[in-house]
Amino acid sequence: MANTLSVYVKNILYRLSNVGVDPEMSYVESQYTKLINILNWIGMCCMLSYAIVNFGNERYFLSFLNLLNVCDATTVLILNKYRKYLSARLVMVISRLIIYTVAGLYFHNGGEYFLVALLITTSLMIDNKWIRFSLCFLIFIACGAVILFPQPPLLGSPVPPEQAYANMIVGILLIVGVVSFFKSIQGTYQQEIEKQRQALFSLNKDKEKMFSILAHDIRSPMVTLENLLQMFHEDLLTHNERIETIGLLKDQVSQLGSVMDNLLRWSVRGMQGIQTIKVTFLLRPLVLELFHFFDFLVRQKQLTVDINIPESMSLFADYDQTAVILRNLLSNAIKFSEVCGRVKVFADVKGNMIDIFIKDEGMGMDDRRINMLFTSSQLSTKGTIGERGFGLGLILCAEFTRLNEGTIRVESKLNKGSVFAVSLPKNS
Repeated sequence: MANTLSVYVKNILYRLSNVGVDPEMSYVESQYTKLINILNWIGMCCMLSYAIVNFGNERYFLSFLNLLNVCDATTVLILNKYRKYLSARLVMVISRLIIYTVAGLYFHNGGEYFLVALLITTSLMIDNKWIRFSLCFLIFIACGAVILFPQPPLLGSPVPPEQAYANMIVGILLIVGVVSFFKSIQGTYQQEIEKQRQALFSLNKDKEKMFSILAHDIRSPMVTLENLLQMFHEDLLTHNERIETIGLLKDQVSQLGSVMDNLLRWSVRGMQGIQTIKVTFLLRPLVLELFHFFDFLVRQKQLTVDINIPESMSLFADYDQTAVILRNLLSNAIKFSEVCGRVKVFADVKGNMIDIFIKDEGMGMDDRRINMLFTSSQLSTKGTIGERGFGLGLILCAEFTRLNEGTIRVESKLNKGSVFAVSLPKNS
């Protein structure tokens, strides 16, 4: 019962404070509107109580001013409801300027404290600088008049000192509350700006990675095409070799088109940042497709390729990111293999993970270079027949392996080859 009542009260308070708040408003504007609503609901209750007390003490004109204050608060809430926000603020400031000034001048009720609170509220909530300056100037003049030139009690007897002190306390609390609320708004707004800045930074990093992937994966087939066309240009081929090379050109263009389609599809999917979407897929067909992509380079180096992956072995990971990981590792294995060398790809199940091994018998690495792998300080190294690289691939491999909740590691010895092992979740 108590919980239900608490929820009911929270819903009521939420509705009262959110009168006229539009979901499309900016954060700061919505908070300003909420503050105005809260001030006016509280003001209505307080001024209605003051009106009753003053009427009972035969201060009829002051009671009338209190009722005017209730009416202007109601008008402000109605204008907010119909989203006439500037009109609501002008009505609130101008009407209260008049009411507090008259009450302070003739009834000496501490109206100057309410005027100071109104001055602070006006300076913070009115955006138009000329309207803000004009209203603040008038409030400043009115506050000075109440303090320096109090008028004789022509409209009724002054309020007793204890009531003036009570009004002073309320006015000071109002000033503290308004300043604290705006400070809270500013702090939250700064936090939102920082979150957006971090999100933008992350999005830019993702875009850089996307461009790196596009450049890295398109470059390899383009180099192959360039080499084939160079052989044609220099007339280095016999008639039979020409026929065979034309077939290779056709295959390479087809593969390049397929790679570009896949990469563009993936880049569209990642327009809001790199997303990891896990699906179930067979590993062996993906590896065969990627080796077909490197067919010309394998022939050029006369490499022997051994693939030992069961037909039924399947992963649960992002297909495109896995393709990028394996494509980069296969590219490096071929790039750093000696002519007539061997590249082995095999896989093993370990618990809930599948370990994919890509082994070459090429140049290998010393400990210093191994420690620099997967970092931005990694240096680009030419392949065994001068193939160029930019050192981007392994950084992407490490990042995408992490996004798929996997690991990547390497074992290598100089002039004895390398073994890269990628662990990715298996299909459960």
